[in-house]
Amino acid sequence: MKSWKFCVNSGFLGKRRDRFTEYQPARDLREKFFLASQIDGLHGIELKYPFDLQDVKLAKQLLEDNGLQCSAVNVDIKDATYFRYGALSARSAEARNKSISLIREGMDIAVELGTDLLSTCPLADGYDYPFQLDYIEAWNHYIETVSQIVSYRDDVKLALEYQPHEPHAKILLGNVGMILHLCAEVGAPNLGANLDIGHSFAALESPAESAALLASKKRLFYVHTNDNTGDGGDWDMISGSVHFWHWLEFLYTLDRIGYEGWLGGDIAPKHTGPAAAYDTNFRIVRRMVNFLDKAGTDKIAEILAKDSDIAETYNFLSEKLLPED
Repeated sequence: MKSWKFCVNSGFLGKRRDRFTEYQPARDLREKFFLASQIDGLHGIELKYPFDLQDVKLAKQLLEDNGLQCSAVNVDIKDATYFRYGALSARSAEARNKSISLIREGMDIAVELGTDLLSTCPLADGYDYPFQLDYIEAWNHYIETVSQIVSYRDDVKLALEYQPHEPHAKILLGNVGMILHLCAEVGAPNLGANLDIGHSFAALESPAESAALLASKKRLFYVHTNDNTGDGGDWDMISGSVHFWHWLEFLYTLDRIGYEGWLGGDIAPKHTGPAAAYDTNFRIVRRMVNFLDKAGTDKIAEILAKDSDIAETYNFLSEKLLPED
């Protein structure tokens, strides 16, 4: 299997809070890089704009000093000041133009930092109640806004991160089908997906299937690793801690489809320090990759290529994983 590069989302290295409490203190960019330097086997860092990129020159220096790459620039477009009623899909032209401006600025900074990838999770675009939104108007705005963004620079890929819920009961870009629909409507080759595994579970998907669908249309640009109980919440748990078999299938599928992008970390460090949480997350992913290598991906493919009893698959995998003697 491939040796994928691992990166961490800088947003999770600073203050983290929910509606109940705070889990981590605020940290400046130097402190975040110090934490990142403690994560074993880390290759890159995904930097948040505008929060972590007020001083691009400093960010470039910290990347060089720590031997890290900028995997992507992650643009935040959920600020209630501008986007209370949507960002990409907003009825307000002012809000839509603000989202376009922010993402275009992020694209320019991404190139300056040596990456061709920009990620954003459009959580402001959603609704809570029936009769709250004109869906036809909202989706027309969505398609037009994204079209304007991706036409700005064809040397930067826009990876949209879908999520079914939170902060709205329904997010417009809620599952893999919706992002494939958006990609088809926009038609630009530099528009694709950031596949967050926990979001895929929250959408009641199989991440392996979602990855295969996205890859079939050349839209799988980025991956966020984590896990989720699948009950609709976005818990950002350590990979494989809940859906171990699904995670094995996902990694097997990534290899089969020839994915060559980043494996980003999107773990909420509620009960331990960020460095420990991410170090453990990436170690588990690497161990799952090693297990699949030792089990033999060709043998797995051989079993899947025939209409066999599912018992054969699990007997094979479990024997390799948990031998009886």
